[in-house]
Amino acid sequence: MNRKDATIRAKKLRDEINELRYRYHVLDDPAVTDEVYDSLTTELREIEREYPDLVTPDSPTQRIGGKPLEKFQKVKHAARMLSLNDAFSVTEMREWEERLKRLEPDRQWTYFCELKFDGLAISLRYEDGVLARAATRGDGSTGEDVTQNIRTIPSVPLRLRPLKGASFPEAIEVRGEALLSRAAFKKLQGFANPRNAAAGAIRQLDPKITASRNLDWYAYQLVTDLGQKTHEDEHRICRELGFKVHKESLTAKNLGEVFAFHESIKKRREKLPFEVDGIVVQVNENSAKERFGVVGKAPRGAIAFKFPGKKAITVVEDIVVQVGRTGKLTPVAILRSVAVGGVTVSRASLHNADEIERLGLKIGDTVVVKRAGDVIPDVEEVLTKLRTGKEKVFHMPKLCPVCGKEVKKIDDGVDYFCINPKCFVKTRRGIRHFTSKTAFNIEGLGPKIIDKFADEGLITDASDLFDLTPGDISVLERFAEKSADNIYNSIQRSKDVTLSRFIYALGIKHVGEQTAFDLAARFGTLQKLRGASLEDLNSIENIGDVVARSLFQYFADKQNQKFVERLLQKGVKISNLESRMKSGKLKDLKIVVTGTLESMSREEAKKKILENGGDWMSSVSKNTDYVVVGSNPGSKFDKAEKLGVKILDEKGFIDLLKE
Repeated sequence: MNRKDATIRAKKLRDEINELRYRYHVLDDPAVTDEVYDSLTTELREIEREYPDLVTPDSPTQRIGGKPLEKFQKVKHAARMLSLNDAFSVTEMREWEERLKRLEPDRQWTYFCELKFDGLAISLRYEDGVLARAATRGDGSTGEDVTQNIRTIPSVPLRLRPLKGASFPEAIEVRGEALLSRAAFKKLQGFANPRNAAAGAIRQLDPKITASRNLDWYAYQLVTDLGQKTHEDEHRICRELGFKVHKESLTAKNLGEVFAFHESIKKRREKLPFEVDGIVVQVNENSAKERFGVVGKAPRGAIAFKFPGKKAITVVEDIVVQVGRTGKLTPVAILRSVAVGGVTVSRASLHNADEIERLGLKIGDTVVVKRAGDVIPDVEEVLTKLRTGKEKVFHMPKLCPVCGKEVKKIDDGVDYFCINPKCFVKTRRGIRHFTSKTAFNIEGLGPKIIDKFADEGLITDASDLFDLTPGDISVLERFAEKSADNIYNSIQRSKDVTLSRFIYALGIKHVGEQTAFDLAARFGTLQKLRGASLEDLNSIENIGDVVARSLFQYFADKQNQKFVERLLQKGVKISNLESRMKSGKLKDLKIVVTGTLESMSREEAKKKILENGGDWMSSVSKNTDYVVVGSNPGSKFDKAEKLGVKILDEKGFIDLLKE
């Protein structure tokens, strides 16, 4: 083949190989077999070997080329590569949206959702359509030049495809993620996870080693202005340019759709060919996202909505005992700090002595910890084969670690309790519970302020709060006159309280919000409840013998009687709103809500049900009247269908409230 024919043939081969790469990696529609693709590449390589001057920087044969580097050169990013703040719950996502709404209360926007790859962020720069440089994130401002290694990744185009009706600007920057598939990771040894393996491959000084790891790459951001108005446009343009963009994405009108997408990916995450640790949610409209700006290293208009429930291995360095507001002693594992589910944890719940025995846990053991959502992690398993012989057996204390008084098991249960009624930890935590949002709801009175009041001798129990004056508070260190007035007024406003909130605020063992509401609706007044017999309490639906006995014993105790009287003497006024609620349009209807509602939160739905006389139920049974189903419902929906319980969508629930 003469040089002229070789030139024409080489160009045709390059174009055809690039087109096949695009069909395989971007369109997921391979036009030929791997053998045909390899044969075309082999022919091109032979032509370039015969005519070395025909080799171009974007030739498919140049993916693996160049000598090993001595070190990586530093690269200054033209635009800072930002990181994202994390959210682990629906509540945190709603708080993020509220922060945005406070900045622009009169504007509307949509959200773009995409997978949060668990790999290594890489920025690609193309000059005149040809890959010129690839760089790591580094500190966001300066990264490392890893161009030779990134060129070895087949899904990274060495030359961009031209956009219809447009010529390339001088430079185009696209950002994305280098990652390792689960299948490729299984073939490697010596790495903790695919992300570490991908990062290790990118940081190889010899590109031939990088090529052997079979990395992949997905684009997720177009930095250069090519006319995009939304992040959705960026994905479309990246795909047209020849980049691999994952098809799992969604433009959502509201957070309800975001939550449904998050749940859908969470359920299928193990079936994806690579690891993801959540989804990225961002304001789709670029102009709005730019207006929201950046705080620190993170954009306000984007957030990583992480998946909960990740596991990690660490060491239990100690076991301590905490005392709760009811006097319950709870053992807590002090861990060697470890990252679980996106956060660093140093404690894990052990629940009770029986749980420690079931696990066979000793101080010094290596354990598997699991974190679900935003709660304290649990110890899931003890790795006994890693014991050294220095581990120590843990024993529950015989005396309260706070007040030094006797500790006992109560009612033959599994839990130990401090039986000293004046244990100051019980008292302080009892006051915190008393002032909480679902009890007396005293705004501005947080744990630190309560501790300060107790330390200064201003309060010994919750009833003392109603004796405080602004002058008592303002003389304390760090309390200005204005803040003292605010706290005083907040305490005074809280004196008007419903019966259910009053009952819940007392902190009676086993009595939660729903039980408090049921008691208020049944008895109507505090006087009748205080005079109820054990038989009266046992006769109430949803209140069993254990709860009934706890209530009866509480109101029979003289110290508790005096505490309740002090509250009434200090001006606390109790309304029997719950009895009036029981005559509402949902009178006696038992309703369960599952999934995410678009027009209201779960707390708002609960309030509407209770205010209209219905019973808010936490589980589905044959006695349930309605199950309200939002997006992404849980197992309660399946159980409702199985039992034949009537199911309402959100519109049906709203219509029911209007009847």
